[in-house]
Amino acid sequence: MTRLYFISDLHIGAGLEAEEQQKLINFKSFLAHIKQPGNELYILGDLFDFWFEYKHVVPASHFQFLYELSKIIDSGVTVHFQRGNHDCWIRNFFSNQMNIRVHPDVYTFEREQKKFYLFHGDGVLKRDRGYRLLKKVFRNSISIWLYRWLHPDIGVPLAKLMSRTSRNQNSRKPFPNSEDYLRFATDKIDQGFDFVVLGHIHQPYLKKIDRGWILNLGDWINHYSYGEFDGNELSLKFWDEIKVK
Repeated sequence: MTRLYFISDLHIGAGLEAEEQQKLINFKSFLAHIKQPGNELYILGDLFDFWFEYKHVVPASHFQFLYELSKIIDSGVTVHFQRGNHDCWIRNFFSNQMNIRVHPDVYTFEREQKKFYLFHGDGVLKRDRGYRLLKKVFRNSISIWLYRWLHPDIGVPLAKLMSRTSRNQNSRKPFPNSEDYLRFATDKIDQGFDFVVLGHIHQPYLKKIDRGWILNLGDWINHYSYGEFDGNELSLKFWDEIKVK
C-alpha cells in the first residue's frame, strides 16, 4: 500500500551553517525513508525561509535540498507543493524543471474515500486581518515585477533579513490561539472533509473534531514532525532517531 506524507515549515536557509547542514542530513534521511514508487509527499509551504524565483536564478544555498527532492521524484515519488508565507513567489521552476506539482493555496482531494483539505494556514487567526491585506500586496504582480528588478545579490539578503526579523518578532508573541484553527477546521469538517491538514504555527498536534481530524504539521526546526496517511488513518509522527538534541 502506497502512503501519503505531509510536511511543512522547514524554513531552509533560516539557520546557521551547522544547523542547515544538520537539517539537510535529517531531510535526506526522511526522504530515503519514504522513497517508494507510488508514495506521495505533500509540502504545505515554508519549505524555504525565503524563495523568490528570478527568471534565470535559483538561490545556491537551496541546491542540495532541491537535488534530494529531484532524486525521489526520479524514483517514482510524487511531490506536491503549496505556497507558504515565506515562499509564495513561485513561478514555473518547480513544475517545469523538477516535475513538482504546484497547487493553489487551498488544495483538496479524495483518497480511499477520505476527503482532504490542505492549506498552509497563514491568515487563519482572527488577529491576522492586517496580514491578510499585506499578503495581497506581497503577491500582487506589480510588486513582484518591481522586486525582480533588484539584483539577486541584493534582493535575496534583503528578503532574508526581513524574514528573520518577522520570525523573531513572532517568536516573542504568545502561542497562537489554536481555537481559531479548531474553528476553521470544524467549518471544513462540517462541509464534508475528513482531514484538515495545516502548518504555519510550528506546533504539531492531531485532534479529532466530530467525524473528522485536524492535523497541524509542526515544523522541521524544533520538532521534525510530519503526517502520514496509510490508506485508512492519518497519524502524526516524529523523525526521532535523527532529531537534533
